[in-house]
Amino acid sequence: MSEIILEQGVLIWQPYIRIIYETRKKRNDILVDALLPAICNDPITAILLARKTSLMRLSEEQILGKGIFLKPALDGPSIIEIIKQAFDKVEELLEASQSSFREELQLNIDWQRYRAIFIPTRRLIERKAPIFRYFLGRTEAHPYAIALFLKNLIRNGLNITDRNDIRLISSERAYYPLVITDNLKIFEIAWRLQESLTYDWVINHFPQAKELYENIIKGEKEP
Repeated sequence: MSEIILEQGVLIWQPYIRIIYETRKKRNDILVDALLPAICNDPITAILLARKTSLMRLSEEQILGKGIFLKPALDGPSIIEIIKQAFDKVEELLEASQSSFREELQLNIDWQRYRAIFIPTRRLIERKAPIFRYFLGRTEAHPYAIALFLKNLIRNGLNITDRNDIRLISSERAYYPLVITDNLKIFEIAWRLQESLTYDWVINHFPQAKELYENIIKGEKEP
């Protein structure tokens, strides 16, 4: 199946940093995009583009062909700092948007859409479709709900509850295979053989990220 997707687009080896760090909860091992958070200049992208290493099959060989290697812009310590910045930004977003969310809650907020953020349900946890798509829905989410969603990713996904309680143990460079089609659909073929919702969100919200991949596709088409 991955071979079929490869034929539909360009194989790119996205630079990632594998970081192993400790918090009060546990030792953590994750992979984080080491390019787009710097290009987008927004720490939130690092949270959305973090992946648990346990979900991947790591290899020291290029098993899917040559592809295009992109250069990293971040290292382990800088990734940790960006995660701390994301922690602070989410707290600021929560504080700034809480009152307006309460005011709108009885008016036009889709409670069924957001209730899982406040009260996690078995139905949501066990759903096979991506939670990110379920959360986004058909309309733009309220900033407060977005901030809560991101806070849950930081607390429960990265196991970070205190921005000052993160100790970097080790870090190393890694490359994460992405397939990008002519119409800028991105597939994370090392994870799942479906269009990436998070990469799609990033390239549609940050013009500099979209331009990066458009130039890559354009360069591949030029003789």
